[in-house]
Amino acid sequence: MFGSDRLLDGAIMMIERTHRTENLATDELAAMLAGPAPPLLFDIRKAEEYGKSHIETAIRIEPDTGPDDFAARYAAIMAGRDTVFYCSVGQRSSELLERVESACGKAGAKSCRNLRGGIFRWYNEGRPVVDASGPTDDIHGFDPIWAMMVARRR
Repeated sequence: MFGSDRLLDGAIMMIERTHRTENLATDELAAMLAGPAPPLLFDIRKAEEYGKSHIETAIRIEPDTGPDDFAARYAAIMAGRDTVFYCSVGQRSSELLERVESACGKAGAKSCRNLRGGIFRWYNEGRPVVDASGPTDDIHGFDPIWAMMVARRR
């Protein structure tokens, strides 16, 4: 039987084969978030997913956001900052990052990376997620198939 981590590793491998985005490990993101200059964090999931839980400080963006709209909304806050994009496992965030990477560069972003394994990897490692009320142990599984990649917390 395949466990959640093995299924997630398979999905990550497929994403990395089809997308050229630079990836950031979850431990690297955790260190950055705890540091003196935390990154600008973008959650590329639907409102329902984000509402259930997200990484604290993340700004939610619709997965189909285009580069012009992205630049108009966020260019002013990206200058000199590391930017990290994530979704459930990295597919939608990789796609969006490929579309907006040039806009990030023009805005002066220090770096633009995709969170390897997305919020599922982050969550599976026991890292904190929040909802509108604060810390939570819940996460949106996207759909029943993708939810098999989530190791539910006890």
